Order: sequence, then C-alpha cells, then structure tokens
Amino acid sequence: MRTLIFQAIIADSTLNSLGIVDENSFAVDVDTPETRPFLQLRWGRNNEGLDVVTRRDLVVWVHDQPANYARIDSIISRLRVLLPSLVPSTDGSSWLSGVEWTGDSEDLTDDGHRTIARNTGFVLVGSGQ
Repeated sequence: MRTLIFQAIIADSTLNSLGIVDENSFAVDVDTPETRPFLQLRWGRNNEGLDVVTRRDLVVWVHDQPANYARIDSIISRLRVLLPSLVPSTDGSSWLSGVEWTGDSEDLTDDGHRTIARNTGFVLVGSGQ
C-alpha cells in the first residue's frame, strides 16, 4: 500500500501544481526537507484481517512556510479526492480495495520544522505494507 499511495501522490498533476513534485517533497523521520510545501506520511499499525487483507491508518501531514493555510488546505482537499479514487488499484505486489477519509486537524505550527501544518487522516484496506 505504501508504494501505491506514494506513487499516486507524486504523479498527481494537481498536487504537482501545488508544490508536491517528487520524493524530495517528503520528510523522512526527523529530516526536514528544504522544499516547501512538504508532506509526512505517518502509517499506523497493520490491523490484519482475514487472509491477506489489512486495515491500516494513514495520517498525511502537510507542512508549509508560515504565512497562511490556503495552499495546505488545497493540498488536503486534493488528497481527500485522490486517495479514494485509487480504489481499486494494484502495483503487482499489493492492492488497495478501500479508502475512507477520517477527518482533518485544526491549524497547527511545528516548531521543529519551523512550519505551519495541518493533517488529514484515512483508513486504508488492502494488502501489503
């Protein structure tokens, strides 16, 4: 599931036009990308179901330069359309059969990254990590 989601995000022309352009648009652990805006994908634990079906939480953090939240809101709005549109999909080793949006956070600031931020959450059903 990780690969399906990651590839869909970096290949999306709407997100590209909003500044999410490649793998450099993602924070890894505590590393802060120089590029703004950037995303952090926070994967919850795998809740294994019957056979190979997995239920997994995903929270996407959207960070940007301190100013206003308009671009963050546009990115979150697009993610709420893009991720559910991936159902059904496969990359040959895993598949995605369900995506449910679970909500967005309030406006936040991140002192560690020196950004403003919001997040949006999803529950994914499929196979693989």
